Amino acid sequence: MIYISTFGLIFSNIATVLFLCAAVMVLIRICARAAGFDDVRLAKLPSPWEAVGRFVSAMLSEEKGININAKIIIFGVFVRIAILVLGYMFLHMDGRGTSVGDIFYSFNRWDAGHYLRLAEHGYSYTEDGRPIFVVFFPLYPYLIRLINVFGRNYLAAAYVVSFASYLAGLCYLYRLVRLDFSESTAWWAIVLISIFPHSLFFGAPHTESLFLLTTVMTLYYIRSHKWMLAGIAGAFASATRMVGIILIAAATVEFIMTYQTFTLFKKGKWPGWRGFFMHIRHGFFILLMFVGILVYLFINWRITGDPLRFLYFQETHWNNGFLFFRAAIRMQFYNIAPNLGILSHNSMLYIAAPNILGFGFTVWMIAYASLKRYNAGYIVYALGYTFVSFSMAWLLSGGRYAAALVPSFVFIADYVDSKPHRRIIVPIIFIVLLLPILRMYVLGGFVM
Repeated sequence: MIYISTFGLIFSNIATVLFLCAAVMVLIRICARAAGFDDVRLAKLPSPWEAVGRFVSAMLSEEKGININAKIIIFGVFVRIAILVLGYMFLHMDGRGTSVGDIFYSFNRWDAGHYLRLAEHGYSYTEDGRPIFVVFFPLYPYLIRLINVFGRNYLAAAYVVSFASYLAGLCYLYRLVRLDFSESTAWWAIVLISIFPHSLFFGAPHTESLFLLTTVMTLYYIRSHKWMLAGIAGAFASATRMVGIILIAAATVEFIMTYQTFTLFKKGKWPGWRGFFMHIRHGFFILLMFVGILVYLFINWRITGDPLRFLYFQETHWNNGFLFFRAAIRMQFYNIAPNLGILSHNSMLYIAAPNILGFGFTVWMIAYASLKRYNAGYIVYALGYTFVSFSMAWLLSGGRYAAALVPSFVFIADYVDSKPHRRIIVPIIFIVLLLPILRMYVLGGFVM
C-alpha cells in the first residue's frame, strides 16, 4: 500500500507539472503568433515507408483508384465486426452466448440504458420522482428517437447512430490529419483510434461515436477556416457532451493566430472599433457553438425550472463533484490497492487502472505535442478537455474520455509514423489492453 501510494503521488505530481508546462508553452506561442511573430511548427518530413508501415500504406494507398472514403468505411466496418465477433466469443466461452443477438444486448449497459430511456420517454422521465436524467445531453437520444421512426426499435436505432457516426468520424479524421501530415500518418490516426483499448464504446449505444464525429468535424472546419460550418458543428458537439463547448477555445486560438489579432493593438495600428469588428467578423460564427449548451440549459429549465439543475443531480445522485485531477488520479492508485477501494479489487482494476492509463496517455501526448509545436488550437482543446474530464470526485470513465480526445490520436499518429518500430509496438500495446477490457465489458464487469 505504501509503495502504491508513493508511486501515485509521484505520478500525479509529474503529470501535473507536465500539464502546466505544456499550458504555459502553448500560451506563449499563441500570444507571440497573435502579436505577429513567426510561429513555425517543427514539422517532420514523411519517413520512408518500410516494415509494417510500408505494408499498411501499400494496402490502403490512394493511388489504387478506390475512393478514399470507401476504403475508410470498409476498414471501419471490419474493425467493428471484429470487435463484435471477439465479444461474442468471450460470451460464448463463458456460456452466455446462445445467439448472435446476445452480443448486441451485452453492449447495452451503463449509460446506454439511460439514453434509450430518454429517447423513448423524453426528459420528463423520472426515477424516484426526480428528473435525474437531465444530466445527459440531448443530441444522442434525440437522434435515436429520429432514427427509431423507421425501425421501431430503440436499441437498433442507437446502434445505427453510433455506427454511422463512427464511420463518418473516421472519414473526417482522415481529412483533418491530411491538412498537416502525410497520407500514412492519416491512416495511422484512423487505425490507432479504432484499436484504442476503450474503442469498444464506438460500437456501443453510447455517445462516444457521435462525439467523435462532431468533434472532428468542428476541428476540420476550424483548421479549414470555414467558421460558420465550424460553429454549427461545434453546436452539435456541445449538445452531445459538456466538454464539446471547449472547442470554442480551439476555434478562438486558431482565429487569433491566423489573423494575428493582437497586432491590431500595436501602437499606430488601431483601426478603430468599426475596423476591429470588420477584422473579427468571421469570428462571430464561433459563438454558434454556444447554441448546443444553451439548448441543454433550456431543457433543464423547462423540466426543473432551473437551467443549472443538472449540477445538483450530478453531485447528489451521480457523485460527480469537482476534484482537481491531481487528487483524483492519486485516489485511483488508492483504489487499486487490495481491500481499500470502495468496490472489489478486481472491479477497481478495470476502473482505476484505465483511469490512470487514460490520464497518463493524454498528458504524455499533450506534453509531446507542445514540444513538437503542433497546432496550438489542438493543444488548448486537449488541455481543457483533460482538465474537465479528469477533475471528478468519482472518476469512472477515464479510458472512455481518452478514447474521444481526437487531438491525441493526431499526435500519436505522427509519433508512431516517425519510427518503424513504433508502428509495431504501439498497436500491439493497444490490442493487448483492448482484449481484456472488451471481455470484462461484455461479461458485465465494471468497465465504464
